[in-house]
Amino acid sequence: MKAEEKQKKLETVGRHLLGLFILVVVGPLPLYYAESTGVDQPSLMIYFLQSLSGIFIVLVPPVYTNIYYLIPKFLETKRYISYVIGCILIIATWGPVVAYFEPWTDEHWFGLPAEVVRIEDGFFAILLILIIATLMNLSYRWFIQLSRIKQVENDRLNIELSLLKNQINPHFFFNTLNNLYSLALEKSDETPQVILKLSEMMRYTIYDCKESQVQIGNEINYLENYIALQHIRHNTDDNIKFTKEVEDSTTKIAPMILIVFLENAIKHGLEVMSDKAYLNIRLKATENELRFEIENNHENSDHEDIEGLGLENVRRRLSLIYPENHKLEITDLDGVFKIELSIQLNK
Repeated sequence: MKAEEKQKKLETVGRHLLGLFILVVVGPLPLYYAESTGVDQPSLMIYFLQSLSGIFIVLVPPVYTNIYYLIPKFLETKRYISYVIGCILIIATWGPVVAYFEPWTDEHWFGLPAEVVRIEDGFFAILLILIIATLMNLSYRWFIQLSRIKQVENDRLNIELSLLKNQINPHFFFNTLNNLYSLALEKSDETPQVILKLSEMMRYTIYDCKESQVQIGNEINYLENYIALQHIRHNTDDNIKFTKEVEDSTTKIAPMILIVFLENAIKHGLEVMSDKAYLNIRLKATENELRFEIENNHENSDHEDIEGLGLENVRRRLSLIYPENHKLEITDLDGVFKIELSIQLNK
């Protein structure tokens, strides 16, 4: 820990020295070239030396005393009167230095004409320097604090998203494994196909979905494998219809969003209805927008039970990932449950 603190201090000192160096080197250039037409123009080196002495006499002592002592000790602790007194002491002690010593160095070190010394100019210069330094330091601290708050918020959201993603209906795999066990007992020819599709789905869920964004083509393939397994489980081929129109299969989308709607529709429709169950799925994806619609009939009169925790999960994920760029409409009318989702991508 001490090594890290020492490293941070060295980095801070390095940044400050670099900033002072830039001020010393770059600061005199505009003034020098602005006066370069004069006959008795001092050399550029003289300007650099003047800049060096001026910065370390005028700027460094009051600025560093202010930002490393007065602000942390008094201003941050809301001891405002003490802070004002400290600033007054700096102005009273360093104002005369600026007023007398800085013109003296110009005259005796650099051979410039003597200037009229006015102590009030020194007081005003230090006051202005303190005001600017305080405002800049507080702005920097505010920016750093805001960045840290943003980082903490992002970390919290990422953790929440990870937890929500891990809650996505793991019972599906258990149900499929149970069906796989039944097929194995029956020595069904469909057993290898079920194993292959389940393997693909588990690989996608475990590995690909670690990323925050996946290709829409991979997400569609996951949906199609899920539907194929449902056909095998329910021994039917015509009650689930999936139509899709995709411009670019590499378009990115958050993973495991759409599957929740499909699972919910099958759980409350296909799996509980004795006959005449249907499920229609429509997906259209362009470079900038995804539209997903799913419609199924059901026999459950309890609207809240139909929605369940899965849809609450996906609502929360959508609000975190696409806060201003999605629209979700859910209707349940006359035994038909319909979901319409649109997402603005690449924003």
